[in-house]
Amino acid sequence: MTKSNSLKVLLLPFPSFDTLDLYAPIEVLGKGAATGGLDITFEIAAIEHCTLSAEKVPLYSTRTISDALKKIHEYEIVIQPGGGIQDIEKYLGDLRTNGPHLELLRCFSELKTPSPRGCKRVLMSICTGALIVGFSGAFSHLTVTTHYEGLDKLIRYCELRGEGTTVVPDIRKKSDNQGCPVNGKVSDFEQWAWDGYKAAQKQNKRWVDAGCNVSGVR
Repeated sequence: MTKSNSLKVLLLPFPSFDTLDLYAPIEVLGKGAATGGLDITFEIAAIEHCTLSAEKVPLYSTRTISDALKKIHEYEIVIQPGGGIQDIEKYLGDLRTNGPHLELLRCFSELKTPSPRGCKRVLMSICTGALIVGFSGAFSHLTVTTHYEGLDKLIRYCELRGEGTTVVPDIRKKSDNQGCPVNGKVSDFEQWAWDGYKAAQKQNKRWVDAGCNVSGVR
């Protein structure tokens, strides 16, 4: 049987998602597919037909999440963009609304069959999008990370909704309970440690090296 030359990608925006988190992967994958001679298709599924990004850019769904879930086997790549921590917390706080979104992420992560092209499927979380994926339980038995501002929340989400997930780095106080919150509450020491870590990270300079330093490109 001849394998398909079509690559189908599903994008999962949510209210106030980060525009770059969605459009940067589109550009990279789109140009890569063109170079490799692949027929790539991008589809968008969200809880509403029109989703507004944090930068106020409207994005329109091409299908509902429920419909995408029924055809989950068609996708080779599912992309979960991130956004502001508070925006993500607000979105995750309404399970009646986002339930299908979380179910889709979990179901895709549990697919055992290869993609229509015969390739390994990829669940791609961008930056703080890892918080949504972690909350869905799709990170079970994996080692994951995210933006430093969301690391502490990612750990709690994975402990609450997943199983056997390792989040790095984990700077929590090592104690008899391995630093886990007591009765769902974060200890003063743990909060102090996370606050200190985030403050230190904000002072670090980060460069993206394009390999053209002689031209001053970073």
